Amino acid sequence: MDTTVPNVAREGPPADRPARSIGARVLSNLPRLVAIVLAGGLAAGVIVNWNRWVGAAGAQWTDDAVLQADLTPLSAQVAGRIRTVAVGDFQRVRKGELLVEIDDAPFRAQLDQAEANVAAAQAAIANLEAQKSLQATNIAEAQAQLSGDQATAQRDKLEADRQQKLLASRITGTEQAVERADAAARLSAAQVIRSADAVEAARRQLEVQQTQEKQLAANLKAAEAARDLARINLDYTRIAAPADGMVGQRRVYPGQYVGVGTQVISVVPLPGLYVIANYKETQLTHLRDGQRAEVRVDTFPGVVLRGHVASWSPATGSEFALLPPDNATGNFTKVVQRIPVKVVLDDDGGLGDRLRPGMSVETTIHTDQSA
Repeated sequence: MDTTVPNVAREGPPADRPARSIGARVLSNLPRLVAIVLAGGLAAGVIVNWNRWVGAAGAQWTDDAVLQADLTPLSAQVAGRIRTVAVGDFQRVRKGELLVEIDDAPFRAQLDQAEANVAAAQAAIANLEAQKSLQATNIAEAQAQLSGDQATAQRDKLEADRQQKLLASRITGTEQAVERADAAARLSAAQVIRSADAVEAARRQLEVQQTQEKQLAANLKAAEAARDLARINLDYTRIAAPADGMVGQRRVYPGQYVGVGTQVISVVPLPGLYVIANYKETQLTHLRDGQRAEVRVDTFPGVVLRGHVASWSPATGSEFALLPPDNATGNFTKVVQRIPVKVVLDDDGGLGDRLRPGMSVETTIHTDQSA
């Protein structure tokens, strides 16, 4: 009988093997887990500090920028028919140079009429001055007549009193003499009243003339204002260049009728260009007026123009939109805003005659430098 005992391997309990395999897997994946945690932490750090790093950069760059100029659209300030268009499309002009002329014949006639009205108003004032002078003479004559009548009335009254005394003394006086003296005294007194009324009437007439003088003076001012307006309208028939520069495409031609406000041509002042660069708000942490800037025009690769920050907008571009955003409606998505920055060119790199408003540019502002 075989009593050999089978050779059984001495192994641990079966339940120990899964625990050891899990631990081994954890240990084997530990470097990967550490890498994931570190990458997540690094990403979080980048996200949290990104704006700070961008704002702290010493040179802020953007390609959201264009050349601009204070383009002046010229419009007709009076209605009329175009007589002359003195310039062609895209022609250089000097300040004060005639660009467009409107037929001025109606406006010259209006000016002549206005000047005639001024002359008539001045003549009316001169005529009134003559009347006032004559009336002053009439007042003086009436005053002299009143003084003479008062003296006569005083004399006649004294004579009447004397005749009364003579009659009372029964020496030489008679009733007929007394009656004649009394009648003369009454007539003289009545004449004094008439003379006083004449003086008062003459004075009132002078007051009326003085009132007319104010009215005529007002009429003269109105006539002069109408004349000045006619002169202004006549000047408006000549549309001149407000500055040195270049005109755009003509919008009117000889013989065409234009109304008030009709745009006839535009003038672009050249030189006089500047850059409007729309920077992200996160880039303006250290922006200051006067900081040095570099400008690269897409049309002229490799050419660097020098300039400086002149100013920047008091609000973001979205605030000037027709419908500004309203974040109080409940639907909010944070978007980095852009703020326009004005850069004035200090050196056009010899491209002054070739730069045009609207050209795309790239700008770099050195915010690490003081103004």
